[in-house]
Amino acid sequence: MLTRVRTIGHTLSNRTFWWDRARPVDADIHPLRAVIFDLDAMADSRREPKAGLVDLVMDLFVAGVWVGVVSTRDRQWAEASVRQLVGEGLVETLVTADDVAEPGNDVYDVELFRLALWELGIGPHAALAFAATGPRLRAAVAAGLPVQARSCYDGLRTEDCQKLHRRWWIVHKRAG
Repeated sequence: MLTRVRTIGHTLSNRTFWWDRARPVDADIHPLRAVIFDLDAMADSRREPKAGLVDLVMDLFVAGVWVGVVSTRDRQWAEASVRQLVGEGLVETLVTADDVAEPGNDVYDVELFRLALWELGIGPHAALAFAATGPRLRAAVAAGLPVQARSCYDGLRTEDCQKLHRRWWIVHKRAG
């Protein structure tokens, strides 16, 4: 039996200590706790749910990831639309024009997303947003959220949302 013998004062060259190692780039990334949809990003032009939306919302609900919705319309219209699109009881919070102080300006769109985060009790680091229009995409980014625009949600599952969230934070950490 051959064994490797070290001499006194000589250590193996490939040995490292924890303080010598670089931290992984994703060490500080928070887990995904919520997905916030712009109501317009949930429906197609006929006000029907986009392909795959119901499956995604159900998958998020079962996985314990909260679903939030923001809308620039009034609460009564938004509640009816959410019920029609995804059903009852799957959305954790709904933030509408009725909830924000000054509807109608750019700051207002940002406040919709910030209020949704506040109602969920999380920061933007733990959420992902889906928005339909340029102004809402910019508003979500201004609120600090990773955001994406999608024409459909076919095949998108909780794991995919977690990967999107993680990748967005890695890219923005490296950039900034």
